[in-house]
Amino acid sequence: MAGLEIKVGTYNVNNLFDRFDDPYSWSDDRWNKRSTKPKSLDEIFHIGQRLREDEPDVIAFQEVEGKGVLYEFNVSQLGRHFRDLALIPANDPRNIDVAVASTLPLGQIVSYQFIRDLETGQKLFSRDLLEVEVLHPESPGQRLFTIFVSHLKSKWVDPSLNAADEAAARDRAERLRWQQAHMIASIVRARFPNPNALYIVAGDLNDTPDSAPLRPLLQNPQLQLVDVLQALPQADRWTYHWKKEDQYSQIDYLLLSPTLAQYVVPESAHVQQHRHISGSDHRPVYVTLQF
Repeated sequence: MAGLEIKVGTYNVNNLFDRFDDPYSWSDDRWNKRSTKPKSLDEIFHIGQRLREDEPDVIAFQEVEGKGVLYEFNVSQLGRHFRDLALIPANDPRNIDVAVASTLPLGQIVSYQFIRDLETGQKLFSRDLLEVEVLHPESPGQRLFTIFVSHLKSKWVDPSLNAADEAAARDRAERLRWQQAHMIASIVRARFPNPNALYIVAGDLNDTPDSAPLRPLLQNPQLQLVDVLQALPQADRWTYHWKKEDQYSQIDYLLLSPTLAQYVVPESAHVQQHRHISGSDHRPVYVTLQF
């Protein structure tokens, strides 16, 4: 395995929807005012351009309409760059799913979309928590590492609400993000009790590193996850621009188990800024691992 370098990333591609109506979902119904419209061909091209330049080996995606969309994007924009695609339709009513695309073979895939809040009985994850094994390219029976990808509850609230209702909605969203982060930590601990396990928690967590909702993941003494961007200057860590507040914040993460963090190629972790390329309101995060 010596000398095997793998570039791993996470990227919220912001509503990667196709031009075709899904008759089983209102999410892309052009006549519904709350539906999600398809990306323009220019936007799809620009996201493809970003990935063609970045050339990741394994990447976690958020906000993909479905596996058919991901397959078409991989063929038409990336020339079949990725060998395996993992996406399971999950809980979001708009069909913005999480996914993993890989040039390496993928192994076992587990969806946690049916995990429920014990008090309410409601599904806990707004989208999903997807667990995917990444296998050695020359020994497919050998797992290199596991990647967990998620997309936590958004901070968005209905702007038509009055001040009191808006504050209550924000509180509910913040509590749900905390519950989701706590559940991810519990699942990861249960799946990998061995402190030497190799895994990544990736995705759009919709909050900043110092936020209370992310403490179960970012400040968990049992997991001791390593945020690959933590050593970078603050100005280089932002992945999203909050237009209303005019704030540049990190809300996208690659969190490595302590042992896997030892495989990081020095100075390889970065946010790929691309002011000249549009297509998504997020920036991808990358790190290179050497086995």
